[in-house]
Amino acid sequence: MANSAPEKDNTLEVKSAIAKKYDSVVEKNVLTWIGGVLKNPDLFNGVSGANALQEKLKSGVILCNLMNAIKPGCIKKFNSNAKMPFQQMENIGLFNEAMRNYGVQSDYLFVTTDLFEGKNMVQVLIGLRALGSKASSVGVKPAIVEN
Repeated sequence: MANSAPEKDNTLEVKSAIAKKYDSVVEKNVLTWIGGVLKNPDLFNGVSGANALQEKLKSGVILCNLMNAIKPGCIKKFNSNAKMPFQQMENIGLFNEAMRNYGVQSDYLFVTTDLFEGKNMVQVLIGLRALGSKASSVGVKPAIVEN
């Protein structure tokens, strides 16, 4: 029991440090790019901040559709109406595997809990940005605009 309080404090410190690294400019660029690739520029209207982004992407449906828009058929079957947590986590896992197979460096990938539980939305943005850079380098447009 004596060790549980410091561990909880460490968790809060880690979450706070991660939250401070969240970059709203990168978020805007990534979301603009995803909306463009999916031909739905209004997809992320009103989405701002880590919590809102996590809620929007949590089901994994947008991500699976994104990968299939970048590389048609790379995710052959996913839960397009994912309501249950296990379906949503499976979709995120399928997306991560597709990103890896597409050639996104492993350092940039995120794990399912980073997104599903909102544990590290900074890493989610890093992964999506890396995917955008990789896709843009092979001709998938629009590219992420750097500031």
